[in-house]
This record gives sequence, C-alpha cells and structure tokens, in this order.
Amino acid sequence: MMLKTQKHSKFKVILLLIAYSLQLTALCGCEAFRKKFVRKPKKKQIRVVVIPQEYTPEHSAQQVYKKYFLFWRASHDELINSLDAQDANRKKRISSAKKIIENLQQMRELLIPEKQSRLNAFILEQETVLRELHRYNLSPGQKLRIKSTLNKQRRQIEKVFDYKHIQEYLIQR
Repeated sequence: MMLKTQKHSKFKVILLLIAYSLQLTALCGCEAFRKKFVRKPKKKQIRVVVIPQEYTPEHSAQQVYKKYFLFWRASHDELINSLDAQDANRKKRISSAKKIIENLQQMRELLIPEKQSRLNAFILEQETVLRELHRYNLSPGQKLRIKSTLNKQRRQIEKVFDYKHIQEYLIQR
C-alpha cells in the first residue's frame, strides 16, 4: 500500500510543480513568446510627389559638340584598329561602327541645317560600312577596302567638322 501512495504523492508533486511553473510564466510573462503571436502594426507607405521642373542645359553646344567629336574619333580609331587585328571579334567591330553612327548623329543635331546635310553623307557612308561588317568572314581585301574608306572618311570629317572650323555653324541652346 505504501508504494501506491508514494507514487501518487510523487505524481501530485510533479503536477503541482508544473502548475506553479505555468502560473509563474503567466504572471511574469514571456515577452519573446508573446511577440511571436502578436500582430505587428502595418507601416504607412510614404507617397512620393514628383514636381517636374525645367532645367537649362549645363553645358553649351560647343562643349557638347567637342565631347561627341572626341567620342566619334575614339570609336573610329577603335574600328580601324580592330580591322588590323587578326583576333578582333565581329561584335566589337559592329559595336564600334554603331557608336560612330550615334556620335555623328549627335553631332548633326548640334549643327545648322546647311552643315547637317553635309554630315548626312558621312552617316550614310558609315551605315554602308556597318552593313558590310554584319557579314561573317570578311576577306582581307574587304577589310582593306573598309579600312581605306574609314581612313578617307576620318580625314574628311576632321578637315570639315573639327571644332575649330565648325564653331560658327553650331546652334545655340
């Protein structure tokens, strides 16, 4: 009989300890446990209001023209050098030719209509070079012809459209 009451008393003690620990937890609270189940308030989204403003260009037409002229010259040199190199890839050549056309078009926008028509001829010539570069496997003769066309074009553009000679033909911004 004694064994049975000892088991019951141990069982009661364990139950009492569990009950006390639950009450103690409930009274003191478990902040981390409570945080898990408490819904957080929604954050308010801030609406951004954009007010458009008109800005005057920071650079004059002369400075912008000089920049595009230098970009054109660098792209032109890069294309000529890539035609000389044996390992130069086709994509690099096409990319350089496209940059040349873009820079010439940007230069054209800064010129008066009289000079724009003269620059259009060079842009058309460069577009034919671009079409030729799109072909795969250019022969050495084709590369040499393209290179001589580019060298001729470079001399003519530098002679006519150099900043020193074109200053009075620039549009005013």
